[in-house]
Amino acid sequence: MGKITFFGGIREIGGNKILLEDGDTSVFLDFGMSFREHGQYFEEYLKPRTANGFGDFLELRLIPWMEGIYRKDLLSISKLPEHDEPVVDGVLLSHMHLDHSSYISFLDENIPVYCSDVSRTMAQALIDCGTRSMVKEICNYKERPIKPGCKPVCRTLKKEKEFSIGNLTVKAFPVDHSVPGSLAYLIYAPEGVLVYTGDLRLHGTENSQTQQSIEKIKDETEKVDVLLCEGTNVGSGIENSEKDVETNSNKVVSKTEQLVIADFSCKDVTRLNTFLEVAKANDRKLGICLKDVCLYKLLKKVVPNLPSIDDSDIIIFKPKMKTGRYANTDYPKCLRDFLNLENTKDAAYIHEHQSELILCMGFYEINHLVDVKPNPGSVYIHSSSEAFNEEMRIDEERLNNWLDHFELQKNHFHASGHAGACDLKEIIEDLKPKKVVPIHTEKPELFKCLTSNSVLVEKGGSIAF
Repeated sequence: MGKITFFGGIREIGGNKILLEDGDTSVFLDFGMSFREHGQYFEEYLKPRTANGFGDFLELRLIPWMEGIYRKDLLSISKLPEHDEPVVDGVLLSHMHLDHSSYISFLDENIPVYCSDVSRTMAQALIDCGTRSMVKEICNYKERPIKPGCKPVCRTLKKEKEFSIGNLTVKAFPVDHSVPGSLAYLIYAPEGVLVYTGDLRLHGTENSQTQQSIEKIKDETEKVDVLLCEGTNVGSGIENSEKDVETNSNKVVSKTEQLVIADFSCKDVTRLNTFLEVAKANDRKLGICLKDVCLYKLLKKVVPNLPSIDDSDIIIFKPKMKTGRYANTDYPKCLRDFLNLENTKDAAYIHEHQSELILCMGFYEINHLVDVKPNPGSVYIHSSSEAFNEEMRIDEERLNNWLDHFELQKNHFHASGHAGACDLKEIIEDLKPKKVVPIHTEKPELFKCLTSNSVLVEKGGSIAF
């Protein structure tokens, strides 16, 4: 008999860490961070101690303790029993949002990670384009404690669409989400057939991708024994579409004579393209932050519809760093190649050309408004999910203070990366599973309204199949 154990993703949005065991084979379905649990103990200036390896995470039960799955260097620091071979045969990574991927960093490097080519590129970009940290070391890591000249240990990230792991046969299917390269998985086990949705939606610009994958899964198998189904928006009705974001943003931008600021996740390349279209429709250029350019350049190799960083409708915003003199040495080495491009501009340029720009700027870049000096009447468009926990609400209050100080008009136009109740019901009806386990949702009880086959579990609990 097979077993599925839920170490995360239950009665919470994210934190998916689901262990599938069948005979001698076991795989994790994602291995991500629970933002809610992490936020109960840590914040911007109170972080897990890297000097303690993953000891802080274990002590606070942010990751589950299992012998035979973690890196030997971390086990050594925590004086925990080491192993010869890992007891888990792989990780099926659905996508590169941190609530699904970040704790892979702690796993034994001999456990292969299966993912899309886009996810593999993003994992590399986390290392190449930013500051190394323990929860970003997905594709490679430096052994702790770090020593001078220490070379990274590489992890195997595989991109097969159909493959075998022990006695499991796995097929990966692309689905639409707010980050490219997202996958759902169909898993044939000796004891049953399972589908893991990852995160998906049917109202995005690539909704046909999700629809086609659901159809293919339905055609592939006569039965689905267990559907592990995300339910972030199970309590909502019809979701706003990406076209709604574009239409509403166009209306605001067309009436604005000053600077427009668009705030959205840099990983959401669909939203990047949306605001590029809005900019072009209003004879503006789109300004992207320097810190995101490296990511976009790498992603361009695997996401064909991503605009090039030298596109004539794009400028690169170079903020002040370190000395504030715009010296090349003020910036990380990974960004220096972009400093002197023809379309790289500083805050003075942004200020002088406010009516000609939409500037992509998130919460953590908002202090650069001091240099940009937006004119009264400028507009801020918040284009990501609204605050859903106390920490986010505190950040939102800080953001509003900045917007009020500079007299920016605030708007909220967003299309969720997650399917609403109607679309979830459609997916369930198409696949006709014997059991539906709600995951990635704070309201699993609402699945009872979608199907009579809903099975509720608790964190740490298991079901047989």
